[in-house]
Amino acid sequence: MTLDTGAALQRLAVALMVGLLLGLDRERTERAGRRFAGIRTFPLIAISGALATLLREPMGPLLLVVSFVAVVAVAVVSYARSAVLGEVGATTEIAAIVAFLLGVVAGTGQLVMAGAAGVGVAVLLAAKVRLERFSRALSTEELWAVLELAVISVIVLPLLPRTGFGPWEVFNPFEIWLVVVLVTALSFSGFVAMRLLGDRKGLVVTGFIGGVVSSTAMTLSMAERSRGGEALARPTASAAVLASTVMCARVAVLAGVVNVGILALLLPTLLTMGAVGLLAARLVAGSGDRELGPPVRRLVNPFSLRAAITFAVVYALVKLAVRGALEYLGNTGMLVAATLSGAADMDAPTIAFARLGPLADSWRVPATAVALAAVSNTLVKLGLAFGLGSGAFRRFVAISLAAMALAGGIAAAVVYAR
Repeated sequence: MTLDTGAALQRLAVALMVGLLLGLDRERTERAGRRFAGIRTFPLIAISGALATLLREPMGPLLLVVSFVAVVAVAVVSYARSAVLGEVGATTEIAAIVAFLLGVVAGTGQLVMAGAAGVGVAVLLAAKVRLERFSRALSTEELWAVLELAVISVIVLPLLPRTGFGPWEVFNPFEIWLVVVLVTALSFSGFVAMRLLGDRKGLVVTGFIGGVVSSTAMTLSMAERSRGGEALARPTASAAVLASTVMCARVAVLAGVVNVGILALLLPTLLTMGAVGLLAARLVAGSGDRELGPPVRRLVNPFSLRAAITFAVVYALVKLAVRGALEYLGNTGMLVAATLSGAADMDAPTIAFARLGPLADSWRVPATAVALAAVSNTLVKLGLAFGLGSGAFRRFVAISLAAMALAGGIAAAVVYAR
């Protein structure tokens, strides 16, 4: 099949852009005397891969093989030269081989794949310093925890049964573990941000990021930190309130990923609670967001096998409770179950009710149930802050979280009354 000129040029252009992206980073990173390839060479390598692929039909596969071998040979010579000079490192050489292969992908017409992979590789190359900092910040236990769950998720998840069993067939191993991966991955993103930024970026910033990991753990952390002195009351209280505000965004993300249909009726409550929380956090913070040191209680890695199994059990029990309440107690029982489960965990009821789907072609009851769970969870954190924090911290957090809970309750009542 003969390829028209426009399509061929489009493929070459994508290969050129991918090569430029990789070359920009290598040009900036490598020293002049060490540089094997830079802003000009990388685009040429990528284009050579695309050209060899485009000419495969009229000239056969030999040109593609010879081109690839030539690029690999030049990379090997460059690495050997660097090794002789005592400079260990093969990132640029490997990146050159990847650039050629991405050019091949572009030459086959997989333009989106080539572009996305090129951007991903460029980000990986540019993030060297931050990735190294994150790697050094991880403890051995945290690293093993990440590897354990990664192995189980990638290897074990596809092998799990995809059929339900037990009462009402609510226990579906594949679905339960897939939800675990979703929740822990979201928490881990906040954990990564915490490790990259460090604990001394200001307590309010710490509270915001910590809220992505666990707003409850962040509330406990700030309550303990507040006992370090009266000057800490405002920044720690603001951070605790901000963590609960971030919880609203986290709930929206989880619910939307599981079933976007619930958001239309759930967002009014979450937005109301979030707006009240943001305003309260700003008023409480004042000018007190200084670098006052890390929290007493460091946030633990949520991406661990123990945390994953614990959440899996909680989620399974919440699913069972929700289905049982629906069968025997109706909508009122579901709302009670949501309120009780939200006091212990926010993620499990959010996902359980989102997966339940609309009842009688309406999301009114599931959305109200998630909203009540959010209110219940906020009140629990209010109690934790009041019991563990300093005097001024208690007052600031109690007023703020009570306002959030009240606003959320009113919004939920309006949704439920429709």
